[in-house]
Amino acid sequence: MNAKKIAACAVMVALLIAVQFALSFVSGVELVTVLLLCFCYTFGAACGMLVATAFSLIRCFLFGFAPNVVLLYLIYYNLFALLFGSLRKHKLPVWICPVLLSMLAAASAYFAAAGIPISILYQNKISIMFWILFGISAALLLFYIILILCHKKSKELSSITALAAFCTVLFTLLDDLISPLFLGYGAEATLAYFYTSFLAMLPQTICASVSVFILFHPIKNIFSKIHLDPTKRSLP
Repeated sequence: MNAKKIAACAVMVALLIAVQFALSFVSGVELVTVLLLCFCYTFGAACGMLVATAFSLIRCFLFGFAPNVVLLYLIYYNLFALLFGSLRKHKLPVWICPVLLSMLAAASAYFAAAGIPISILYQNKISIMFWILFGISAALLLFYIILILCHKKSKELSSITALAAFCTVLFTLLDDLISPLFLGYGAEATLAYFYTSFLAMLPQTICASVSVFILFHPIKNIFSKIHLDPTKRSLP
């Protein structure tokens, strides 16, 4: 990792913190996913994990040092960087995204239809949210299949968009696992935490899908101009 990459990582951390702070006043809207995704995809997993770790720690000076949140960010964003950084050299198989989206759609439909063991004040709202998540997953799956069949060059964009949406859901699920364990919640409190956090997951999933689909190629092209692959560097 040369000085140019380290400088790019430092600027990227500052950009992520600035974007998160600027959009923290708007519920459900975030651009950290698409920015970090494009950076990892262009610069690779090593740079991406360096940025993810620095971002997870430095952001605490603005948003507070909550240990469960720090742990969540360190685990999730490092795995996120490792995943999308590896896609730079190892392309995603065509079948993975349809399988993941099908699983997400099936799980959403099940929880929406089976009913939620939670306060009646939240039952209808949570059920509606699950049906909306089912609709988003099904729409992404259909859109993915259409793009692959009609325009094979869109495979990369459709795969990245679907995977980003799936990862956003996993972020909330990971939070639902880490925070209750860290805070010592009981079974009922853990269940309540899970269903209430779902209300924040839905707009974030929509935002991640739309922002990645629209901004992936423009941002990736900008990062590609900054990044210079040593294997393509011409000798003087």
